[in-house]
Parts: sequence; C-alpha cells; structure tokens
Amino acid sequence: MRKTKWCLSSTTLIALVSLYFTLILNYPLYKVILKVHPFTGSAEDYFLFTIPLFIFFTLNAVFQLFALPWLHKIIMPLLLIISASIGYSELFLHVYFNTDMLENVLQTNMAESVRLLSIPYIAWIILLGIVPAILYITVKVDYRLWWKEILTRIVMILLSFLVIFGIAKFFYQDYAAFIRNNKSITHLILPSNFIASGVNAVKRIREANRPFVQLGLDAQLVKSSEKRKVIILVVGETTRAENWGLNGYQRQTTPLLSKQSNVVNFKHTMSCGTATAISVPCMFSHLDRVDYDASIARNTDNVLDILKRAGYEVVWFENDGGCKGVCNRVESYEMTQLNLPQYCKDGECLDQILLQDFDKTLLRSNRDIVVVLHTIGNHGPTYYERYTPEFRQFTPTCDTNQINRCTNQELVNTYDNGVLYIDYFLNQTIENLKVLSDKYHWDTALYYLSDHGESLGENGVYLHGTPYAIAPSQQTHIPMIMWYSDNWLQNQKLNLTCLQQQGQNNAYSQDNFFHTVLGMAEVATTVYHKNADITASCKVQ
Repeated sequence: MRKTKWCLSSTTLIALVSLYFTLILNYPLYKVILKVHPFTGSAEDYFLFTIPLFIFFTLNAVFQLFALPWLHKIIMPLLLIISASIGYSELFLHVYFNTDMLENVLQTNMAESVRLLSIPYIAWIILLGIVPAILYITVKVDYRLWWKEILTRIVMILLSFLVIFGIAKFFYQDYAAFIRNNKSITHLILPSNFIASGVNAVKRIREANRPFVQLGLDAQLVKSSEKRKVIILVVGETTRAENWGLNGYQRQTTPLLSKQSNVVNFKHTMSCGTATAISVPCMFSHLDRVDYDASIARNTDNVLDILKRAGYEVVWFENDGGCKGVCNRVESYEMTQLNLPQYCKDGECLDQILLQDFDKTLLRSNRDIVVVLHTIGNHGPTYYERYTPEFRQFTPTCDTNQINRCTNQELVNTYDNGVLYIDYFLNQTIENLKVLSDKYHWDTALYYLSDHGESLGENGVYLHGTPYAIAPSQQTHIPMIMWYSDNWLQNQKLNLTCLQQQGQNNAYSQDNFFHTVLGMAEVATTVYHKNADITASCKVQ
C-alpha cells in the first residue's frame, strides 16, 4: 500500500497552527488572566471573550506573511517546540519570559540545565511541542498558482486585520486598563514573548558595544556668589497641566503653592514623551524631543554627569520604579526599600518618603549640591493610593484600579486629590529649603516638572502612553514651576517678575530642562545653549 501525506492548503495549515497556539499553547496565559481578572458576568468583562480571537487573528496575519515555502517548515517547528517548553514553565513554575529571563537561560550551564529536566517536563515538550512539530513537517502543502497564493494571503491578512480592528474599536479601553494594571501578562503570550525578548537581547548587545560619549569635558563652575548652591530637581509623574490649580483650573488643587512667595509657574509646558521611559531620559539628555534616540541617550552623558564633572555633589532619590538609566553614574537611593509602614504599602510609597533623609543629605557636606527627587506623583490607575485620607477633599472617589468602571466625576475627584498631595509635598520641600537657606545662608532653588500628563476618559481615552503624534494634550501638557530663596534671587541677580511674566506668556518644553539646569548651576560648557535656558534672559547683568 502506498503511503500518502496529509495535504492542506497553505492558508488552512496556517489557520490550524494559529488555532493551536491560541487554544493550547497559550492556555497558561488564560489561566493567569482569569486569576487576576475573574469573570463576573458584567458587561465590563465581555472583553475577556475576545482575547483568544485577538491572539488567533494576530497570529494568523503574521504567519501568513512569513509562511514561505520551505522556510516555514523550519521556523514553525522551532516555534512550536520552544513555545511548548516555555508554556510548561509558565503553567507550573509561574515563569514570565522576558529579556532578562532569556539572558538567564542563555547563561545557564549544562549541569544546571540537566537539573531542570524532569519526566513531566520532557513529556510535555514531546506531546505539545515535538509531536505537533513533526505533524507540521509531514503535512504536504498544496500551494496555489503564485498569483492566487499571494491574493489569497492578502485577503486572509485583511480579514484578520478587520477582526482585530473591530475588537479594538469596541474594547480598546478595557484592554488598555487591563494591560496597564497587569503589564507583566504580555510576557506570557506565546510565541511573541520569546521573539520580542530575542529582539531586545540583540538590541542590548548592540548598545553594549556602542562607545560611550562624554559631554561637557570642559565643564567648570563660574559662580557669581561664594554662597553654597542647593538645587532640588523634582521629577513629577503623571501630573497634567489641565488640573493644575496655578494654571487657572476651576478647582484650587494647589492651595499651598499659590500662597508661597517666589514661586514661578509656567503655564505652557510640553513633555518630551507620553511615558516615563521616554520623558525622563529625554529631559535629562542634551537631545531635543524631535532628535531623541533612547540608545544614544543611554550611551551619552546627561546633565547630571556634567554637573558632577563640574564639581557638584549629585544625589538621586528614587520613588517611581527606577531612574531609567539617568542616575547610573551618580549616587542614588531606592526609597521603597526602606519600606517604612507610615509611607509604604505593597511595594509602593507615598512621596513623603523622599524627604526622610532630605535635611541629612544637604547637611553632610558644604559642597554645592543637586538633589533629584523622582516622585510617584499621581501615577494611575490607582490614583486613590497617591494621597493620605486628609487629602480626600473631592468626593465621591474612584477607589479601584478598574478606572473605566468609575464615573468621570469620581475619577476626576480622585485625580484632583492626588494633585492636592503633590501641592503639599512640593510646599513642604520648599519650606524645608527656606529654613535651611535662612539658617545657613545658602542659595537654594527648586525646579519641578512632571514627566508627562494623563488622560482621564476624555474621548474614551485613559492613562497615558499614546504615540506622541496622536496623543491628546492631556498627556503632553504638563505643569512646571520654579521656586527661589530670597538669598538666591539677591545673590544670583535673578529678576523674579521677569521670570513670572515669561511663565505666563511663553511656551516651553522639557527640551529646556538640560540647559536651564546648567544655567541655574552656573556651569560653563560648550554644550550649554543660553537661548534654551529659561532663566538666562531674566538675569540682571
């Protein structure tokens, strides 16, 4: 009897393997999803049913592009076997496969690898990886005429994108909120998790080989006063200008700062990005928003490096999950590690913890110093966790991370309470500086700006991270203030009225931050551009 191979059209084979990935290999993903977001039967949970559809049609579209004759018979079996191996680790070992995990795997020696093997693990890989891979290889593919094959693939891709678009149209906000609350779940999606990890690992290797560029090698202090300079840079998080009381918001969300003397508010300030990972490295780098390249920034000196080179003591206090590489070459402290019960809960802390060692840091030496306070600000979606009960001034509030289930008023109330706490934190920092300035006759200043803004349901958009080109103003228009001690204004000959007028009338962005900080610190270097320094035109010559 003559042996015959199974015969399937290319589109059928691709659809079947996409279905296998969706229903079988991604089972660990669905288990975790239902654990963190149980189905309650409410309308807000309907998007859960669309997740398998979204994965299937996404894989189907991608596989249609890359399922080329002969090539797919090599690539697809590898994807099946690797996915089965990782799926076992996800399901039974609760492993989330990201770039760090991939590097871990590649650095594991043979002895360690052998200890990881078990009969269930091997059986799993054979049944769910190797057997399907063999079946895939043995199936005969019935290709159409070349033009029919191309046309059919195009139609399948378009149909897949149509379904994906439909899901996004009706359930975008549900997906956005769910992923924002459970970012790590994306590391469970097979096979995209290990493919993305591989791409990122290659990027890391390339960046590691990129030569580091030093800037401001000619940096030196040219101080106009012998008094010690103390500059506090406060990097905000997820605070938007629209709800900032000093900008004329209908609610007074900055009551303390509005009564504080020597405060300069800048009404028209734009961010470099719509996410912390972009905005923070961008604002500290010498690159403008339009020229910003993350890989260049990571391998180039930033303004803190130049300040340190010029003779400043530079200290970074962290309360927002990391400095994104900006503080790698300066003294830094992760404040959440203190885990002080009066400030911290479940790994996150109120910004008040940043002042825990504030005075002690400033008093430990007489050198000029720049201190960076990286705040958690008003980071969502758990806005209700960003302030203490006494700041719950606007009610009712949205006391859940499922913000799309709250009314708009509840959400705005909660967010505004968070702004009240930011106002309190900045005011307390200023009051501490005033005491120290008066006692020790220091020249002290504070410079605050948020990293980006936030959407609170306007036009159905929540949170942040929208591509900059299409981002709403709520995500890019940010608050920015400066405060100067009387000693600073007098000794540095800075015209406060001039600066306040500029703050009301002129437009600025995070592009000005690098040069303004150098100008405030009176660091002379060729990388400093006076025309980008906000304070330069208001210094009395």
